[in-house]
Amino acid sequence: MALNTSLVIGLIPARGGSKGVPRKNMRVIAGKPLVDFSILAAQQSSYIDSVYVSSDDQEILQHAHTMGATSVVRPDEFASDTSSAVEVVNHFIGMLPNALLQEDPYIVYLQPTSPFRTARHIDDALEQMLAANAQSLVSVTKTEKSPFKMFTLDAEGCLQSLFDEKLSNARRQDLPAVFAPNGAIYVFQVSEFKARRGFPSNGSLPFIMNQEDGMDIDTEDDVRHAEMIFGVK
Repeated sequence: MALNTSLVIGLIPARGGSKGVPRKNMRVIAGKPLVDFSILAAQQSSYIDSVYVSSDDQEILQHAHTMGATSVVRPDEFASDTSSAVEVVNHFIGMLPNALLQEDPYIVYLQPTSPFRTARHIDDALEQMLAANAQSLVSVTKTEKSPFKMFTLDAEGCLQSLFDEKLSNARRQDLPAVFAPNGAIYVFQVSEFKARRGFPSNGSLPFIMNQEDGMDIDTEDDVRHAEMIFGVK
């Protein structure tokens, strides 16, 4: 990876609708709309060359333009509750001019629901990629509950270990550490996204964040918690 020669694009997916928190991406938290935290983080990054906001919502598109980002109109079919992030990125890539695509840029995908992810996190993540010569990265948070101790239900409604039954009886300290993506940062090259037909995950470099910095706003309780954290910062 050569950040000094590769084009790096910041992409923020910010649709208008939301189930848990109405108009979530424009919800004012600590004095500004939620989407602003990600726009500013991308703009303040030392490595991101341009910032795009993909949305189906005219208010968000206009606001993003006012903030200095490039607005990308997302069709309604890619902005429903059932639309996937893969569809959002595919649409975005399809909107890019051929001259830019020929440079095979890196995309830094930044969900707007991560207000505590800053430019420092983005730059640290990209610098770790550079040091490791990695091609993709996913931000993660260490989880306390291990999936090795979890179960599914079989056809008769009885418990079945998700993994080997011996692992479900093991001491937590003896089990491998596990991490979950927190949605704050994904980095990948356009060519790799196309080749994998989605976000690279296996083999990606992990960018480990603490619970607070990797917090994802999804519910009203999350909004209140974020306001409380901002209040003491």
